[in-house]
Amino acid sequence: MKEGLKRRITFKWRLFLPLVISLWTILVGLALWQNYRDRLYGRTFVEQQLKMVNQRVARAIHNGDWAAVEVFKNFLTDFYTTDSLFDEIRLTIYDSDWSVVDTLGSRIVINTNEQQNVSTEMFERESLTARRANKVSKNNFYLATRTDREGDEYLIISSLPHDNDMEAYIAGQTFDIWMVVFALALAISVVAYISTRHLARNITILRDFATRSAIDPEFVPGNDFEHDELGDIARRIVQIYNERAAAREHTEREHQMALHTIEEKARQKRQLTNNINHELKTPIGVIKGYLDTIIDSPDMDEDTRRHFIMKARDHANRLVNLIADVSAITRLEDGENQISTEQIDFHELAYVFSNDSHESGFLGHFAMEVDIPLGSDIKGNGNLLQGMLMNLTKNAVNYSGGDKLTIEYRGEDDDFYRFAFYDNGSGVPPSSLEHLFDRFYRIDSGRARKSGGTGLGLAIVFNTIKAHGGKITARNREEGGLEFEFTLPKWKA
Repeated sequence: MKEGLKRRITFKWRLFLPLVISLWTILVGLALWQNYRDRLYGRTFVEQQLKMVNQRVARAIHNGDWAAVEVFKNFLTDFYTTDSLFDEIRLTIYDSDWSVVDTLGSRIVINTNEQQNVSTEMFERESLTARRANKVSKNNFYLATRTDREGDEYLIISSLPHDNDMEAYIAGQTFDIWMVVFALALAISVVAYISTRHLARNITILRDFATRSAIDPEFVPGNDFEHDELGDIARRIVQIYNERAAAREHTEREHQMALHTIEEKARQKRQLTNNINHELKTPIGVIKGYLDTIIDSPDMDEDTRRHFIMKARDHANRLVNLIADVSAITRLEDGENQISTEQIDFHELAYVFSNDSHESGFLGHFAMEVDIPLGSDIKGNGNLLQGMLMNLTKNAVNYSGGDKLTIEYRGEDDDFYRFAFYDNGSGVPPSSLEHLFDRFYRIDSGRARKSGGTGLGLAIVFNTIKAHGGKITARNREEGGLEFEFTLPKWKA
């Protein structure tokens, strides 16, 4: 039962009810205290009035001026005629034998028992608790004052009836007080409700946030909290939640990317293995065929034998090149971003490569032009970059169908130089551009094998640029020919 009640009473009401009850208790206490003070003031005022009357009469008796007593009695009659509170004032003067000396209004009768208890203090003949509702009992307020005259003692007793008028006067502005208390209590209740509702709103939003975030992984909390200390705390909690959710999402994304990378590398290795197996079978099969024919034909003429041996050697060379390229691309992939680098003037490297290619006859009928400014210092590996240029040149010489090669400077930014390598040949089909850097990709498989290509040259170029932290793209030139644009990092001391 208690647990059910706690679940039903929200934080707002647990905050509102004790606050309002406490404030109401204070207001009621103040009202009761004020009512008590009003009644005390009323009784004190009545007592002072009766005391003033008694003292005036006592002074006249003490002076032996009984005429002044009569004058004062007439004054009281005239003065209080229109006053409903004092219009029934009575006054009785007793001597020491309890004989009535003088009186105003009906005589105040004091019985024998009361005669022994009369003092100079205000007293009531009957308990006030005997009054009921608006009907007040015939209780009276009395005040007794003693005086003497030439050895004779007198007792002056004044009285006022405790009727409805007297009770209303003593009670004071009770109705007004309670009306003020009610108005204040209502105003305080409204203010307290608004305040607690304002405070509880953040708690309610936080509760909904905690509930939804626990059951809805896609939940994105809002930020509509109040602009106060509690709202600041709530916003900070939501910010921490969002940051952690973003961190989890980022970690999950990185995890997926890592898995994808691992799977892609595994796929590429499987593909490389399959391609290597396929590429190895052809030259090995051809070599074995030529050698078997030579062995099985001892009577073969010398020219035919020499022709078969030359063919076997060509395929053996192709096999050696294939193994060398596979080894190169494997080293580049396994040691990506871990190659040894030094300061290299790419202008000098390109010119040396161009001159060596001309002198060795490697270019054949092709001309090579280098347009790179002096001081183009890059951070790179000289052997790998020369191999890259060699593979680009070999690809152009074997397949472009042109007669000119160009290496030129294209621009720079804060971190990289941009270069281009292109020929003036026929280019490649647009559908082949996106596959040029794939391993063992050949536009014309028959022509490629005839020329001795392994299908790994451009893949080695791609991995070389990637290992240096740069990028490379391929496109067909409008003027004709195939262009490779690549970036290499600047040398920074």
